[in-house]
Amino acid sequence: MATMKDVASRSGVSVATVSAVIHDADWVSDSTRARVQRAIEATNYRPNHVARSLKTRRGYAIGAIVSDLTNPFFTEVVRSLSHALRQHDRSLFLCDSDHQFDLGATNLRMMQDKQVDGLIVIGDTVRPRLLAKFLEEAPEVPVIAIERAYDLDGVCCLLVDSEEGGYRATRHLIENGATRVAMINGPEEGAGSTTYGRAKRYEGYRRALNEAGLTFDAALVEQGTFRYESGKAALNRLLSLPTPPDAVFVANDMMALGALEAARNSGRNLPHDLMLVGYDDIPLASLTSPGLTTMAMPKHTLGTTAATLLHKQIETGRPTTASRHMFDATLVVRGSTRAPTP
Repeated sequence: MATMKDVASRSGVSVATVSAVIHDADWVSDSTRARVQRAIEATNYRPNHVARSLKTRRGYAIGAIVSDLTNPFFTEVVRSLSHALRQHDRSLFLCDSDHQFDLGATNLRMMQDKQVDGLIVIGDTVRPRLLAKFLEEAPEVPVIAIERAYDLDGVCCLLVDSEEGGYRATRHLIENGATRVAMINGPEEGAGSTTYGRAKRYEGYRRALNEAGLTFDAALVEQGTFRYESGKAALNRLLSLPTPPDAVFVANDMMALGALEAARNSGRNLPHDLMLVGYDDIPLASLTSPGLTTMAMPKHTLGTTAATLLHKQIETGRPTTASRHMFDATLVVRGSTRAPTP
């Protein structure tokens, strides 16, 4: 089967120029466009849009691969993404990886079979080598990653400053008088982790402890799976320590809600006996008793920005360049922590 590289070689232009012709970019000269189109016919190359009108280009699919749709954080990002894509007359083809790295190759093949116009990877669900292969086989498809830091040419990454977020969450607990601050983090890579988020939030946690002169204790760091039951189990383990923590920073809200239940079941009074801070600010965080203090992620901004950038890249036909856009998380204080000590 002919590839875009074959077309580029036969017509004497770059792969980016072939992509521009396929996407009907207005900056390609008529002579170059004619030469590329002849090469496409000669090689029998079938680009994504051969069976569709290059002139109207309306209502075509954007692919999205998501780590876990049961997590309200991802659901909210997808909702904002889908809404923004509709404004550009584009639909969304969605794959849920369910935190399974082994589904990465399968989901990418599905995206190629569906001939999506663009791809958005949300969370840590596709290994870099697989995405690199996808980019090689489909260089005309722009790729945007949300909350996953890829060092790959052609991938634009939208990231939240998780190191600063972890620092601010931990500092808030220390400012409230906590002296033994634990952390419940996500899993290591290979077990379904959001590697970027878990690593950076941990770095922020360590920085806040060091800045406050508190000794780091590895026994106070537990590992969960970013899901409710794992947060509950992790806090039970922490509370069974000879000297349990007086505050816990949890790397996402789903685990924090599980930890909140474990704390109540143990008879702890929040925030007087134990303080909790989560991460994401999912809708349930404000509905618990007490309400969960958390770091609010800019979910709507992540979704709409990804849609806007991807649409622009598709419409212009310009090759995607590797770039990173950084956003901030915001501390939302609720009843699971006290007001800071003067």
